[in-house]
Amino acid sequence: MASATSHAQLQRMSLLVPYVVSHPEVTVAELATEFAVSQDQIREDLNAVAFCGLPGQGMGDLIEVVYDEDRVTITEAAGIDRPLQLTTHEATALIVALRALVGQSGGVDSDAVTRALAKIESAVGDRGGSATVASLPTQPAPEQARTLRGALQQQRAVRLHYYVPTRDEVTDRVVDPLRLIRVDGQDYLEAWCRRAEDVRIFRLDRIESATVLDEPAAPPQVELRDVSDGIYTPEPDASIVALQLTAPGRWVAEYYETLERTDNDDGSVDLRLPISDPDTLRHLVASLGPDGLAGMVDEQVREAARVVADRSRAALRHYTD
Repeated sequence: MASATSHAQLQRMSLLVPYVVSHPEVTVAELATEFAVSQDQIREDLNAVAFCGLPGQGMGDLIEVVYDEDRVTITEAAGIDRPLQLTTHEATALIVALRALVGQSGGVDSDAVTRALAKIESAVGDRGGSATVASLPTQPAPEQARTLRGALQQQRAVRLHYYVPTRDEVTDRVVDPLRLIRVDGQDYLEAWCRRAEDVRIFRLDRIESATVLDEPAAPPQVELRDVSDGIYTPEPDASIVALQLTAPGRWVAEYYETLERTDNDDGSVDLRLPISDPDTLRHLVASLGPDGLAGMVDEQVREAARVVADRSRAALRHYTD
């Protein structure tokens, strides 16, 4: 089994190459300071990097490290001249976790968290393509609430970009607004969803954007949902999962629809929530990690944790064998 030191070296080497490419003739001492290791460790990392390259290629496709006394330049980066990008799941997990930290007390550097959050959201936004990550605002955007009120008054259809946490994706849909409601301190839009061909309720703080269309709203005759017993009814095929979360894992209760919540005196929280598919649960377990989970009494959670651990070990073996 690979050691924690090997894992740390692998992570450092993946960042070392793009850093040297963007800082030609950087000194070994400067690299040691930047990566918080010794100069000997930096030399060891660079020597190892020099034997890496594109798979299935010859010696001419290895990373080329050039020394000029104590200065280092990489003239051939074998395609990793920029830092590795976050996947959609990784970026979403970071954004959710950082937003949960913003404004918290107890040793959290809010300015640093805000700067990190802005960098991640900017990087994801600049990427383009279909891999969209929700920005997960912490409260309903006033302009979106005004937009929806205007659409209701004008009886216009609206295009929504809406984050669905149980599927970890942003959906694009056209809706016919029915009403705005507030339940348990949260604001919602109830609307006829043309994609689902049914009434849906959307939390305003999960609406990425709302655009009033130049076409009339035309919902069929439907009954408004009775929300006297709560806003959420799980999908028929959803699995109900019991989660025991530590205080750092409480953010899950804010961003996932829950059927039951118990806040404990020690700051932990017990949740029952619907999960639409196993991959969503695995992503949630991976995002929480051992620091976010207080226990795993639910067999579904234990199985998800086993899969996450197996995949992590397999990925590590791929790089260290």
